[in-house]
Amino acid sequence: MGAAAAALWCAAWFAADVRRGGASWHFFVLGGGVLGDLDDGSRAGLHVYAEHPLLQIGPLALAAAWGLARVTDGRSLLAAQVVGAGLGAVVLLLVRRVALRATTSAGRIPEAVSKEKFLVAAACFAPVWLYAAVSSVHLDDVLALAFGLSALALVQSGRPVLAGLAVAAAVDSKPWALPLAVVLLALASQRARFVGEGVAAVGVLAGWLPFFLADPRTVRALHYTIVNTAMSGLRVLHVTSARTPPWDRPLQALVGVALGLAALRRGRLTGVPLLVMASRLALDPGTNRYYTAGVAAGALLWDLTGSRRRWPWWTLSVLLVLHLARWVPALNPVHGPALVLFAVLAAASVLWVPRSRRVIRPAGSWSTRSSPAPRAAPTAVARRAPARGRPRRAAPPGRR
Repeated sequence: MGAAAAALWCAAWFAADVRRGGASWHFFVLGGGVLGDLDDGSRAGLHVYAEHPLLQIGPLALAAAWGLARVTDGRSLLAAQVVGAGLGAVVLLLVRRVALRATTSAGRIPEAVSKEKFLVAAACFAPVWLYAAVSSVHLDDVLALAFGLSALALVQSGRPVLAGLAVAAAVDSKPWALPLAVVLLALASQRARFVGEGVAAVGVLAGWLPFFLADPRTVRALHYTIVNTAMSGLRVLHVTSARTPPWDRPLQALVGVALGLAALRRGRLTGVPLLVMASRLALDPGTNRYYTAGVAAGALLWDLTGSRRRWPWWTLSVLLVLHLARWVPALNPVHGPALVLFAVLAAASVLWVPRSRRVIRPAGSWSTRSSPAPRAAPTAVARRAPARGRPRRAAPPGRR
């Protein structure tokens, strides 16, 4: 009954969003069309970012948009909305799988991830995700998040090649996904980490380098700026420039990587997405409503793997405080402080959560903290050996 109610809840949000959806799809129509126009060798194809630096969309997402337009005969918008909603279901399944494996490795029974908590978290996650996937139709963001969480799940399963490919696909969908590459450091061995990082690096270069080689003006896309809105976290930090400061994007990446590394050192792999996404929002000059989808995905994962509270308070906070509050104009002045405070509290939860609530890292994964060696079970010989200093009792007659 609970699963059916959750499915109806998601279907209702999809129906509400699909009718007014498509707000940003024109960017993908433009970018996909220019990328796929191979007849124009001077202004299209690999020149897409040089000619249209406003397209802050990865080549994989543009290629997906072009492909949807080719196979749907004019219904690419609806197809993208369905794909985005489907990726939300994939994220829920990935998070459920990661949570079950994390509780098992921590010595807790899988039922510790209660069905009720998962359903409540999914109900909070769905409206936020569907707004990005169906109403705004930001195919690049939903692809990056789905691939990023896939990479974490593959790291947890010890599959370095596929994990590296997933990280590369995330970065090739949206550049802000680059800090998520730190999850590859949680692979169990040095060789696995080397393979995963190498595959990821090759994948990222294969996705982006051809554009820079074909047209050096592609570098213009790196310097594209957006408005620093009055509701941004930068304003709270007294950054009052009208548009994106030149140091802001690099700082977002560095802070995300630093927090991700700190989470790994503390053995909290599943907290990395929440820290990366929350710090990005706190330092971003833009305050678009669809941005919260990434934080919702990270909060969902942390609620089910890092928090033992009965209710998914992180996912609920994203829904109420960071997302739905944006439709209340009176709350606009507190949006920036809320972003910064949320990021600080998220870092505190992941990095300084009490030891009893730790999420156990995968065996052999990268960490400065060494886990105590498990106590070996006594052998059969040891169990039969008499205690030292105590004479063995003679067997009674007839039983020798």
